[in-house]
Amino acid sequence: MGTLLTVTVVAADRVEAQSMADAAIDEARRWDDALTIWRAEGELARLNAMAGQGPFVVSPRLERGLAAMLDLADATGGAFEPAVGVLKIPGARPVFPLAGIRRVLRLDATRATLEAGNALDSGAIGKGLALEAMVKLLRSRGAAAAFLDFGGSSQTALGAPPGEPEGWTVLVAGWANGVSHGSVRLRDASLSTSRAAAEDTTPILDPRSGAAVPAPRLVTVRTADATDADAWSTALVVLGREGLARAASHGVEVLMEDAGGVVRTPGFGVGGQAEGPGGRAGWGCRGETRPWTGPKPQKHLRMKVSFGMLLPQPPPRHGWPVRESAERRLRT
Repeated sequence: MGTLLTVTVVAADRVEAQSMADAAIDEARRWDDALTIWRAEGELARLNAMAGQGPFVVSPRLERGLAAMLDLADATGGAFEPAVGVLKIPGARPVFPLAGIRRVLRLDATRATLEAGNALDSGAIGKGLALEAMVKLLRSRGAAAAFLDFGGSSQTALGAPPGEPEGWTVLVAGWANGVSHGSVRLRDASLSTSRAAAEDTTPILDPRSGAAVPAPRLVTVRTADATDADAWSTALVVLGREGLARAASHGVEVLMEDAGGVVRTPGFGVGGQAEGPGGRAGWGCRGETRPWTGPKPQKHLRMKVSFGMLLPQPPPRHGWPVRESAERRLRT
């Protein structure tokens, strides 16, 4: 997925914490193999290559991913639209508004059929799907708590850290560097942040026109489910304020910043302003180590393991836990 994943696990001892963190990262790699379109051997890339050639047998992971894409495209009124993948086909001349995934993909249990001249892009949902699967795995293995951060833009919390029953404290970034909207407590919930014209990612495209959504527009959403959070944050960048009522009807809490200021749904409460490392609130850098300053865990150990692509300059991270343990890093 071309980014950094940080896994923090609270468990009874070092060996158990390390084992759980490693297992979670392995699960993320399997989801990357299923959803990537940037490697020819990726399963979704192969489905795209088979467009117009009949049914393609999909794995349980890709089937889950495609089903979520269909459901969330419907829920967001097409503002989240994986069919924007057609814009990556050299020489493609799609008609706008795009037909949409519901019209170009047929999913029948283990078989997916994609119409000729189309391609799907998992970029606005892949991290959420992987986070959801990792939480399920960690819960099944009895993790006391965990905090998962994918690229700084998607965070999921399982339980709460020792001594902090309200949950993990995460900063909510503002549009401008050095600005934060405060912090939220995350427990058994997920955050996702998307922004128009982000410098470190491909632009968010409006499927109604094919044009990149203009700046400034930044959206952070909070939901119980990481997949929903990932898709809705992108959808709301496309929809702007007109999408707030739709999001609220689906139980999605939102903070949005645009040229008109900041708006939020009633359930998106934030705490006091907080400054991040180096005085940059809401942003962090790959490779940072921040000391654990909270209550000393009793009978629990936090183990953080990371993997990701090494880049010359670290991309901004839209949120991070305010307090963390010392960390061990693994990179591939």
